[in-house]
Amino acid sequence: MGRWVAARVFWLLGACAYLTPLLILNALIQTLRKQKTFSSLTLAGFSVVCLAATSSLMALAASWFAAPLESGGGVLGGGLASGLANALGGVGAFLVSAAIALVSAQFVFSVRWSHIAHIVGDMVKQDLQKWQRSRAELKTALARAPQGDAAVKDTIGLTAAAREPVEIIEKPAHKTRHAPSVQPMRAEKNGRFELPPLGLLHPPPTGTSTGKPLESEIKTAILDLERTFQDFQIEARVSGWAPGPVITRYEVAPAPGVKISSIVTLQNDIALALKAKGIRIIAPIPGKAAVGIEIPNARPALVVLRDVLESSAIAPDAPLLTFALGLSSSGQPLAADLQKMPHLLVAGATNSGKSVFIHSLILSILYRARPDEVKFMLIDPKRLELTFYEGIPHLFDPITPADKVSVITNPKEAANSLANLVKIMESRYQRFQLYGARNIDGYNKEAEKRGEKREYFIVVVIDELADLMLVAGGKVEDNIQRLAQMARAVGIHMVLATQRPSVDVITGVIKANLPCRVAMQVISQIDSKVILDVMGAETLQGRGDMLYRNAGAQIPERCQGAYVNEEEIARIVEHLRGQGKPDYPELETMPKPGEADLASFGVTPLEFSQALKLVLERRRVSQDLLKSQFGSSARATNLLSLLEVKNLIHKPEGSNRWEIHFDEIADCLSRDFPQVPLNDNRN
Repeated sequence: MGRWVAARVFWLLGACAYLTPLLILNALIQTLRKQKTFSSLTLAGFSVVCLAATSSLMALAASWFAAPLESGGGVLGGGLASGLANALGGVGAFLVSAAIALVSAQFVFSVRWSHIAHIVGDMVKQDLQKWQRSRAELKTALARAPQGDAAVKDTIGLTAAAREPVEIIEKPAHKTRHAPSVQPMRAEKNGRFELPPLGLLHPPPTGTSTGKPLESEIKTAILDLERTFQDFQIEARVSGWAPGPVITRYEVAPAPGVKISSIVTLQNDIALALKAKGIRIIAPIPGKAAVGIEIPNARPALVVLRDVLESSAIAPDAPLLTFALGLSSSGQPLAADLQKMPHLLVAGATNSGKSVFIHSLILSILYRARPDEVKFMLIDPKRLELTFYEGIPHLFDPITPADKVSVITNPKEAANSLANLVKIMESRYQRFQLYGARNIDGYNKEAEKRGEKREYFIVVVIDELADLMLVAGGKVEDNIQRLAQMARAVGIHMVLATQRPSVDVITGVIKANLPCRVAMQVISQIDSKVILDVMGAETLQGRGDMLYRNAGAQIPERCQGAYVNEEEIARIVEHLRGQGKPDYPELETMPKPGEADLASFGVTPLEFSQALKLVLERRRVSQDLLKSQFGSSARATNLLSLLEVKNLIHKPEGSNRWEIHFDEIADCLSRDFPQVPLNDNRN
């Protein structure tokens, strides 16, 4: 039976008989599908037309080799080819047969020739760009070769053409290295201080660890996306894609009349079809008539800080407070200027990469700025992250002398330091007004003309804002609000970080004055809206994957933060410690000798002098007495503890009465507070 059927099919169609099983299988698949493109009768008709046109082409091809028409296309193909050739000529018969075969195949197999042409066009375009870059690299190599050395030029000419194209394919364009982004002229102003070399940081990973998906993976993702749209009867196609280190963004162009909301509602269905951990939809992409769908890569790349510091994103003449953000979703290096922000809010869940981002920001500035140009006021209530920077010459605290300055870990001391930083801000405004300067840059130019000392930038970094708000919320919030509103012009900038993005920590007052924000991975959409005012941070992948929202931007930009480990931080800090110790003049906000103990107990000099005078006049001391005078049990307890620490009162063991040293109290008043009038009641 098989031989009998095969003989007659080959007699009718010739070599095209091999297409018959393929067309029958395709018809069965189309029939079994729940959503068919055509009816069974229409599909069968197009299949027959495709088979006939292809047999005609095969017959015409056989005639080119002087073979009988029937040997290529059988009786059917030979008859069709003969008739078309007599009517239209050989070329005309071929063009008509080819056109009918392509059109019918498009309907039978659901082939989109425009999509295939788009893919081929992109491949040709990429090859042309790679060839042009190779030519440019070759010209650069020839230009740098020693003049007159024919052997070197011949070697470059013979090998560069073969080796450079491969290197260009493996090495992205942004990896073009330049000298470290540090201005030598600035470093020469202080000959004893040497900025850290880039060799202290790990080099960027090489080889295949770029994280970008393979071409086959991209094609598969495009087919899955378009199949998902077709299953839900949405007319849309993938018009472009941008592979990055962690995610790949696909641009989807909907047909006219298709609502964007119909694509946004398919977020979970698209994630299921692509087997992705989570996707993010940008509807629409700003400046484009397309919807962006960000899909995580199967192999995320490691982005290191040195990769961004060596790139063109941070030029040698960039502002001092420029820091590395990381790599964009398309793999391009990103940097930002803290001076223009002018403050930054960073929030995200635990282990999302928040602290690593803070380290990369601090190190980016330390790599470019001397201690007399930028100083850091570091507040770390957790005592875990910022304590790495103990002893670097860039440390600053408005209430601590330079020889005793350290990272602030006590929340009460941090609140006191922020309050005194507000006084520094007000003092600078008064001085700038006398110089007729509107900002710190204008003041420094005028100071140089007068031969006076320049002012330095102050960067305040708070690693855990939630702990600070818990201990002294009202005072901290008020000071942060004042600094956020006014400190930009005088060179004071804040970086606030928290792992608890709730409305009682990131209050409306703080958000209103911090338009620039970075969101790491969070748990819920509510947390994302608290940080960014939009959703999306809940779909991030963690480990430095973040959304960066600049002032005025409607849609945050996705990027992968730069990674630094503890070993790199330790090497850089050790290098900086060897360059000197913290150094800044005594400030008016620093307590005078004897007042440092008062500040640690939360007591002002006026309160302490009043308490001493009260005890001396009443000839007794108790918590009730101090509470009646100062109206607070907590303040009375602090004053009692302070008097006991200074050995002005003493409670013997086993007794409940205070022993008062009146002579020492009188001496303390006359020595430290001579302005307080005393009645000598020692006897």
